[in-house]
Amino acid sequence: MQKANYLNTRTASGNSGKYPLSTQTLDFIQQQIMLLQQLGYIGGSKYILRQPDGKNAGLCYIDGEFYTLSAKPVMSDAIKFVCIVTKTENIKADGETYTEARTYKTAALSSTSSSTCFPIDKFSVLVSNSALAEQVKQAPQVVLEYLKDVLAEKMPMLAKSGLTRAQLDTLLTPCVMTCTNSVAIAGQTNYGLTVMPAGAAGCVMQTAIMGDGTKFTRVRTAQGWAGDWAWHRTERDMYTIEMRIVRGVVHIRHGELPADAKIIVVRKKRRSAWRSTGGAKSYTHNKGKRIKRAPKRAWVHYKGIVLNNGKADEWYVPHCIAVANSKADADLLSKEMGGLCGPLIKQLPNDSDGNEVYSVSGVRKRVTAGKRTAKSKASGYVEIGIQVVRNDADGTRMVGGEVARLKYRIQNKRVNTGKKVLISGITRKVYKRVFYRSFSMR
Repeated sequence: MQKANYLNTRTASGNSGKYPLSTQTLDFIQQQIMLLQQLGYIGGSKYILRQPDGKNAGLCYIDGEFYTLSAKPVMSDAIKFVCIVTKTENIKADGETYTEARTYKTAALSSTSSSTCFPIDKFSVLVSNSALAEQVKQAPQVVLEYLKDVLAEKMPMLAKSGLTRAQLDTLLTPCVMTCTNSVAIAGQTNYGLTVMPAGAAGCVMQTAIMGDGTKFTRVRTAQGWAGDWAWHRTERDMYTIEMRIVRGVVHIRHGELPADAKIIVVRKKRRSAWRSTGGAKSYTHNKGKRIKRAPKRAWVHYKGIVLNNGKADEWYVPHCIAVANSKADADLLSKEMGGLCGPLIKQLPNDSDGNEVYSVSGVRKRVTAGKRTAKSKASGYVEIGIQVVRNDADGTRMVGGEVARLKYRIQNKRVNTGKKVLISGITRKVYKRVFYRSFSMR
């Protein structure tokens, strides 16, 4: 930093001078102020310190100088440049006009380029101290998650033959292991083993993965292993159904299923808002009464349909192998999902204009390509699901997996009939509305 001596006004010859002159002094001060702007290079050569918000001006730094950013326009995808606008001002004093005595420089965001503009992608936006302070608070958690990911990648892969129960009980360090000819778990001596921390300090979970993909787990708490060699099968993995639709045909895939597991078809059914009471066998004080209840839509077993099981982890097209009423629904046997869902959408007699009309199960409005009314619409759908379940001996459901959801739709599209008509001297193609059914995944 330079320094000016304002208090000592003696000349070199010892006389009293009039230094400093006002113009020289002000220019000297201005040079020192401009020198302070060089501190802005700490953040880089081009950056935006504060963005304009439409009411308040912003602030930017460009190659050693600070500029105010016009309040408008604000930052958006259309902004491509930061442009500098320079204006000069003449000053009148003592009867004289001093040309360009003042020079004003401002900056503004712009979508177009002019004489002095810089591409917006050359600028960085500095984060405020308050935002940085919040990021610093979150830094320990971010670093912890990063370290977990790194440790998971570096987790040792071990191979062990002849692992004993005592060795397995003391294996508490996180690892991935291949065990052969080892202590039997669920009757298997060859399996994969993972050991992971679980909850509080000192708690771990061991997971044994069998050759067919079945998983068994056990948990150790601070008091020791839960149960005496108590391994529990992971039900959720077994009962997960994957689904895809290829050219309108439903394909599914599942894991290794137990022998008593079944794949069933369910559908969403509306439940009445009135509870059925007041019948012949009801109590005297209930006779002739109806009780209101909350309406809802619930999953119900559709016609007792059971689908065939496929090979584990292989895609296949399921078909019906059993129904609840083998006499009334015998025609559903061996059908795929398209044929099984067909009865849910029925065609009714055409309307007075000859348009096709369909009724959708659980939907009050009719589906038609004709004129729209309060009782009709152009398309509709039924919610369908596929689920893996296991039943108790009495037939009640013991456990069920997550429902793989579908929508069975009916809608229309405009197709060319191949015919042409002459209208006002112009030949036009003739189109008609055709209904079609399809599946979509939820």
